[in-house]
Amino acid sequence: MPLTATQQQFLSEITDDIFMEEKDSEKLRDFFSLRYNPDYYNYQNKKKSSQEDGEKKTISELLNEKWTGIGSTIQRTSKQVRDCLVNKYSEEILNDLGEEEFNFIKNPGTGGRLGKTLYNWLWEQKFPRWVDDNFFPFLEKEAVPNQDWINFRDYEEMQNGEVNRLYIPKPPKKDDQPLKLSLNKPYFALMNVQESLGYLLLLNRGVAGQFVVCPSQAFAVNYQLQEVGLLPQPQSLAGEEECGFTFEEVGVEKFVAIALQQPLDLEWLKPNEEEVAPELTWKRMQELWQELENQGNWRVYSRQVEVVEEDDLKTA
Repeated sequence: MPLTATQQQFLSEITDDIFMEEKDSEKLRDFFSLRYNPDYYNYQNKKKSSQEDGEKKTISELLNEKWTGIGSTIQRTSKQVRDCLVNKYSEEILNDLGEEEFNFIKNPGTGGRLGKTLYNWLWEQKFPRWVDDNFFPFLEKEAVPNQDWINFRDYEEMQNGEVNRLYIPKPPKKDDQPLKLSLNKPYFALMNVQESLGYLLLLNRGVAGQFVVCPSQAFAVNYQLQEVGLLPQPQSLAGEEECGFTFEEVGVEKFVAIALQQPLDLEWLKPNEEEVAPELTWKRMQELWQELENQGNWRVYSRQVEVVEEDDLKTA
C-alpha cells in the first residue's frame, strides 16, 4: 500500500531533521528515504548471490541511477544512516526500548535484527508521537482568522434570552485574551461558521484529553451544518441530561471545527453508546488526516477558551 500523505510528510520531516548538517548528506538522505519507507521494507540492500535476475529490485539498484556504483558501498552507507538515526534520537530510543535493547543498537555485533529494530521503532513509536504532536497544530495553522465562530452561553443566559441572534463581527485585537468560562457550570455552544451546507466536525483538546464533540452520542448525533447551530443537541446525552458543556477541571480547552462538503466514512465517527465521545487516538487522527487530504475542500476554525474558578471569572 502506497504511503499516505501523512506518512510522506513524517518521513520527509524526519529525513530533514536527521541529515540537515551531515556531510555527504544527500546520499544518506536518499538511502534513508528508501530503507525506512514502508513501501520498500522487503527490499534487500543489495542482490544476494542466490538471487536470480528479474526478482524484486534492491535498494542499491534503485539508487544506482543517481549514485553509480553505490552497490559496493551500500552496507557502509546503511551503517552511517543507522548511526545518524540513533545519534539524533538516542534519548527517545532509550526511553522507548529500554537500556538492554539500546545497548544492542549501539553495539550490534553481527546479525540482521538491528535494521528491523530501528525501522519498527520509527514507525511504531516515533510516528504515533509525531501524529499526536502535529495533528492539532496542522489544523490550527489552516484555521481562518475568526474567533467568533463558537461562543458559549450558560443556561441562565439562554433562558433569559440574552443571546444576540444577529451576528455582529468584531475587529480582531492582538491582545485578546482567551474566552473565560466557569468551572462546573453548564454551557450551550453557539456555532456561527460561514458555511450553511455540508457537515461540521468539532474536536476538543483539553485537560482531560482529546475527543470528538460532533458528531457524538454525547453532544451531537447529527453533524449536518443546518443542525449544529446550537450544541448540545436535544437528542444527545448532554441535551437529555441538561448538563451542556460542563468543564470539571481548570485549564485551557481548544476547540477546532472543520466544515466539510461531504460526510466522513469512518466507522468510529458514527454516534454510539459504547463510546459516547470518541477519543482521538493517534491512529484515528491519522485516519482523519487522510480523509481530509482525500476530500481536499474544507475550512478550519479554531478557538481557545480558559476554564477558571467562578470567583476568578467575576474578577476577570
